[in-house]
Amino acid sequence: MESRKEQRYWKIQIYNGTELLYERKIQYGQITESSMNSVLRVLVAKHSLDEDEIIGCFAKKRTKIHNQLLEVTRIKNGPYGFACGDNPYAVAVVERAL
Repeated sequence: MESRKEQRYWKIQIYNGTELLYERKIQYGQITESSMNSVLRVLVAKHSLDEDEIIGCFAKKRTKIHNQLLEVTRIKNGPYGFACGDNPYAVAVVERAL
């Protein structure tokens, strides 16, 4: 019996509270972790932020308009992945194909 390399993929989900708004799976090798962090930021901005809030995310720290609404954090105590946003929020976790 031939052993096959285990397939992994990113599972991207957007939630508003407990309501799933969007889900997509992408093979793990098709996108880098850095790009995945950018994807999460863009998805959260699209689903929840206005123009001023988006601009504040890119303003210099310690300025009046700066905010951390698009900060991406690594998920702790769970599958390997990242999260962004409060509500709505987006997550991307690495899962193995069955």
